[in-house]
Amino acid sequence: MRALGDRSIASFVKFILDATWWVVAIGLVLLVGVLACSFFVDLGGDNFTMSLPVAVQVDAPVHGPEGQINARFEKLRGNLRFPARQGAFVSGSLAVVVLMFGLVLWTVTQLRHVFRSLSRRLPFIPENARRIRWVGFAVIFGELARAALVYFWSYYTSVNFTVSGLRFAASTDMNLITIVGGLAILVIAEVFQEGARLQDEQSLTI
Repeated sequence: MRALGDRSIASFVKFILDATWWVVAIGLVLLVGVLACSFFVDLGGDNFTMSLPVAVQVDAPVHGPEGQINARFEKLRGNLRFPARQGAFVSGSLAVVVLMFGLVLWTVTQLRHVFRSLSRRLPFIPENARRIRWVGFAVIFGELARAALVYFWSYYTSVNFTVSGLRFAASTDMNLITIVGGLAILVIAEVFQEGARLQDEQSLTI
């Protein structure tokens, strides 16, 4: 019963990964189409808008109890939506997003292979250790790339947009929990590598 339950869980997760793979693949195809159109079709005007992450600093004082000015806003985060203008910025941003979607699709593909072998009760094979290791690197690299992209977009808004009483600030948004999660995945990959080695030794002994 337990083996059957474990196999059912692995099959269920594989089903979720399959559905996710198709969603990401369709999104990637659509993004590639939009990127191709950006080189030949004028995307300017109100028909095509962009929404970029921003960090806002408020210059207005904050009044506390009894009228004391003892508080201030640090960095308010949100999104700025504006009509896109055809040019290198739009095409470059779309190209980076396409690459990020490609990385997600590749990562999901590796996980699909891992859970496919788990559903067949073949967990400790060298391929799984290698795939899990690459997933860990992809998680870490993807988070670093996302943080760099957020910084670039926030810098772009701080240079090109102004609001009375507000200041846009170039700011990154790195999630350290994601980095730690990627490192944990690398540790799991080493466990699978050791399990594959022990399984090979056992098969040679038999």
